[in-house]
Amino acid sequence: MKKVLNKKTILLTIILLTLLTTGLGLSIFINKLTTEADRSKDFEVFKEALTIVRKNYVEEIPSKDLIHNAIQGMVGSLDSHADPDTPNHTIRKDAKDIFMKKLSGTTEGKPDSSEELKAFKDTFAAVRETYEEEHQPKHLIYNAIKGMIESLDSHSEFMTPEQYQEMQVDAKGEFGGIGIKLAVQGGMLTVTGLLNGTPASRAGIREGDKIIKIDNHLTKDMSLQDAISRTRGNPSTPVRLMILRGGSKQAQDYTIIREMITIKSVSSQMLSDGIGYIKINQFQKQTASELSGALSELQQKHMHALILDLRNNPGGLVFSAVDVAGQFIPSGEIVVYTKNKKGEKKEYLSRENNPYSSIPIIILVNEKSASASEIVAGALKDWQRAALIGTRTYGKGSVQTLVPLKDGSAIKITTAKYYTPKGTSIQTTGITPDIVVTPRFREGQKIILDNKDDVQFQSALKLLQSTTRHARSLSVSHF
Repeated sequence: MKKVLNKKTILLTIILLTLLTTGLGLSIFINKLTTEADRSKDFEVFKEALTIVRKNYVEEIPSKDLIHNAIQGMVGSLDSHADPDTPNHTIRKDAKDIFMKKLSGTTEGKPDSSEELKAFKDTFAAVRETYEEEHQPKHLIYNAIKGMIESLDSHSEFMTPEQYQEMQVDAKGEFGGIGIKLAVQGGMLTVTGLLNGTPASRAGIREGDKIIKIDNHLTKDMSLQDAISRTRGNPSTPVRLMILRGGSKQAQDYTIIREMITIKSVSSQMLSDGIGYIKINQFQKQTASELSGALSELQQKHMHALILDLRNNPGGLVFSAVDVAGQFIPSGEIVVYTKNKKGEKKEYLSRENNPYSSIPIIILVNEKSASASEIVAGALKDWQRAALIGTRTYGKGSVQTLVPLKDGSAIKITTAKYYTPKGTSIQTTGITPDIVVTPRFREGQKIILDNKDDVQFQSALKLLQSTTRHARSLSVSHF
């Protein structure tokens, strides 16, 4: 009886061990399949981005060059993690060697050549084999896409799912943040503007301040979109900025509590002699409707001429710019047109219901008026609906198309170039004012209306005051 029990115990133990071993092996096998499936999905995202670029980018770029830059982006992302004194650090050179060897035998002209993609996959596999624990496939793929996209031009960029969501919030004009405008100037992240009454302005942040760190992250080599994302977040949460100001060598820390920030893109006021003033800060989804409301209010106050201020306006949504310009020119006219790499032309026309197509207008522009601002200024100048005063605009006349990818990330690439109604290219040249007036402002000084130092505004005001109140249009011939 005892022997039978021992046999049963042994058999039961064997069965349990077998089940345990089988289960463990099955679990490992399933995990491996899952990991490989995830890697495959990540690679499909890269392939999707490559195809979009090859098909839509404004210039023809060989696949070899695109993949080369993707390799550089992926391998370059290892630098911040690898120790130069360890053998693993050589993976960067080895990966590039593999890439060059594989790519040297491929042919040109095939947008998604399997050989070119195989070269990328081989490099990806080599990196993964060495850095299995340190780098997730998605991290490597994102850096590869980033390297490829950023090599195209200064306006094309890759956005992670989080950054893409931030960008969509930007277009709506409401977000959790501290109320600062940022730009990279001289290689340093710089505060270029503050919204009144926001946490940053109350904390004492100033225009021209250089941000060295956001929380514990150095801003050197940080993308502008990444920097913006890091300053934003849920209301009532803190963000710490390390600021370098003016000629000071000593940085100072500021801890600022985020709030819900609402950006109004249009502001207006009535000036003397029936002259209205409207400032457009940027072109958002609601800008055209805000402008319509502002114009209606000024009209009720007997406005007979208008100063439209587009200074320091970085641009925004193209359709918003078209709808804004369309409120001042006859319906069905060209506001702007684009040409892609095939020379195909696309026209954007003014819509109906434009009750302000005859009011005299002067537009104020400067070297920071860009993109959508230049579309509006160029259209009204070409149709002789407005005279431009100020300095030559920025010259950002390329069309960026935003394309979401399957995993929630997105790429923004240049797909065409803008032209004014009369065929003037905006890219690099910008829009030249009818009357060039150089400002007297010192760097960082705010523009305050009625300030005698704002010679651009004062020039516009005097010119409008000198015209007849019954003028149906205003051009340089009136001066």
